[in-house]
Amino acid sequence: MRRSRTDWDRGQQDGYERGWRHGYHLGRCKGIMSRIPEDRKRREIRVLYVSSGLWSYRPLDSGITEELEAVCAEVRVALPTDPVADIAKAYRPDLVLSLNSVELLKVHIIDEIRAMGILTAVWFTDDPYYSDVTVDIAKHYDYVFTLEMNSVPLYRQAGCRHVYYLPFGVNRSLFHPQPASPEHSVDVIFIGSAFRNRVAFFDEIAPELSSMNLLIAGYWWDRLQHYDVLQSKIRTGYWISPEESARYYSSAKIVINMHRAIDDETNRNSSGIQAESINPRTFEISACAPLQLTDVRANLSAMYRSGLDIATYDSPQELVRQIQYYLGHEEQRQEIAWRGLERTMREHTYRTRIQRMFEPIYDGHSE
Repeated sequence: MRRSRTDWDRGQQDGYERGWRHGYHLGRCKGIMSRIPEDRKRREIRVLYVSSGLWSYRPLDSGITEELEAVCAEVRVALPTDPVADIAKAYRPDLVLSLNSVELLKVHIIDEIRAMGILTAVWFTDDPYYSDVTVDIAKHYDYVFTLEMNSVPLYRQAGCRHVYYLPFGVNRSLFHPQPASPEHSVDVIFIGSAFRNRVAFFDEIAPELSSMNLLIAGYWWDRLQHYDVLQSKIRTGYWISPEESARYYSSAKIVINMHRAIDDETNRNSSGIQAESINPRTFEISACAPLQLTDVRANLSAMYRSGLDIATYDSPQELVRQIQYYLGHEEQRQEIAWRGLERTMREHTYRTRIQRMFEPIYDGHSE
């Protein structure tokens, strides 16, 4: 069927308005980021950074490496499968820093490095979900950093002298506002694996979600009881790369964040440590400047202000109400997104985290 001139005019006008709004949005984002001063403090230290060795943590590894290189005199990067002790012996760094999820970097190697008189530090990526494993790893390091505040007592009780809460941050090279991409443009998106708590949550509001311009992407979403209701909205069995995630975040109006459950069957946390700290994805979403709708953890308020820098929900029904509200209040939605962007780029980058990490190691600062 041929379209009338009125249809073409309407489509042209609609496209112009969307393009203008997104161009204005990107201009505001650029202006916000240009006002944030860069921390240029450098330390005359040599660091051997041992990456996670896991493909899923590539954004963390590359973000940390980039910021280490910006603030340290010299940085060398190794994989946990490299001959790390031999590298340390030849390189003689001031610090060996390991990003650790599970024991890919064997603890006997850390013992060898410490015997050389070289300081060692570990930054745990998955606390408290694998505490049964990490508590034994931690004992072999001089300094222990964890993204979960409730894991600090565990390591101290295990005999670790220097233990600090240090959340992750945002890799600014990967996660930042980008031009909207038509193939990535949806009103609402959730990216993540279908852990049981998430499945139960989305099942409860499947009919409401089915009427939205929505995308759910990640592994195991065929677990949904109402999969048939949401099937057209789901890309399951598909890993969204960090680069594509950033394009989705930048192109969407609203991005949902939902934390992993502490009692998921994949966890190894027999002591039942509760997770109260927000996940790294919180920072990555806000760095791309959509409105972030997140569930609440105890320390969220220390990072963002609900209703000002970020929006929150506490039930499936509240999530639906919040989505409907903010899709109908565009100016308010964008103002929150811009404030979230500014707070993220000012306070929650890997540059700020690494500077904070070095304080107890080199300046004698404690919590």
